[in-house]
Amino acid sequence: MDQLSAPAVTALRRAQNTLIEHSLDRISAAHPWYHTLPAAARTQIQTVARLGVTMFVDSVAEPDVETDPAHIFNVAPVALTGTVSLEQTLELVRTVVDVVEEEAPDVVPAANHDAVRVLVLTFGRDVGFAAAQVYARVAEARGAWDARLESVAVDAMLHDSADDAATRAGTAGWRGTGPVLAIVAQTALDALATSRLRHECRQYVQDCLVSVHGDSVIVILGGANTPEEQADSSASRAELESVATRIAAGLDGAVVIGPVVSGVAQGGRSLRSALAGLRALPGWAEAPNPVHADDLLPERLLAGDPLASEQIQALVTDPLRDMGSLYEETVATYLALGGSLEMTARALFVHANTVRYRLGRVSKRTGWDATNPRDGLVLHLAIIVGRLAGAPAQ
Repeated sequence: MDQLSAPAVTALRRAQNTLIEHSLDRISAAHPWYHTLPAAARTQIQTVARLGVTMFVDSVAEPDVETDPAHIFNVAPVALTGTVSLEQTLELVRTVVDVVEEEAPDVVPAANHDAVRVLVLTFGRDVGFAAAQVYARVAEARGAWDARLESVAVDAMLHDSADDAATRAGTAGWRGTGPVLAIVAQTALDALATSRLRHECRQYVQDCLVSVHGDSVIVILGGANTPEEQADSSASRAELESVATRIAAGLDGAVVIGPVVSGVAQGGRSLRSALAGLRALPGWAEAPNPVHADDLLPERLLAGDPLASEQIQALVTDPLRDMGSLYEETVATYLALGGSLEMTARALFVHANTVRYRLGRVSKRTGWDATNPRDGLVLHLAIIVGRLAGAPAQ
């Protein structure tokens, strides 16, 4: 770096306060957003600008002493990075550099003009890099803290009360009150991949939590981007499921999508269902990927998942019973007789078309078709669950 003569250094010392005042005037005039900042933030920016000019003059006066431009930002609290963006900070640095570059050569002997310009531009470049480093460190720390809050919120959904889960989610930035569902994937993600996944989720939904647990990643989605008044409508639920399917398809490994629940306070139910589905997944070798937790009800039930028993009763047993005993009896008989329409008709003393009609009604009402082997298994287990629930205690 070029060195200045002693008279040039002395001249810069004399002009230091003028350079500072002119830099602050230029900042005020050139950046309208500066006046919208809180008074405390403006004061901190002024302090940074003063220190920047002072450190430049000090570095010129003592070129053998190593100067760290990052120290300029030590006088401003980290909170300032949340008020002033990196782009705005670089605009401020450029403004101060411009003023010093324009005026400093005029106060030193002519022989030092070029050297002053080189020193100003070099110091300004170093300050710009230092600012970028400060913001990068803050962003990294903020990202790590946000990830920690999300992990705590997800853990609360698994282990704490519904109210505590909602509170923890709110602390992690959850704002919506609409439907929620969970996705669990058996895959390992590093910090960068996790950040990308979080960013992708937020392109589609209002709220999301992403948490890595060993070799699994958990995603909680909520508040699909629909009008507020439709936040809990069936359309919003369908949209949320569509988004979940899209996100799940992009994840590696086995992926299970939990059922939609009414809000973040009930998010633990969807998450526990998805985790139970992932544990029970080996029981269904032909399962699609991704797969819904409710499609794994037989395996979850056999694995001892209490939510599976509640879910199969709510989704299948109760609707089937509401249709009347004839329909439940028809399904039970059809399944017991190996799926034969004719044998079922003879056993019930009805025409085969009547059996076919009843089975169609059941399929339309419950969503499970007794003539499909997989659906038939769900219906069979639903009937068993209902009978056990209604059996007198021994």
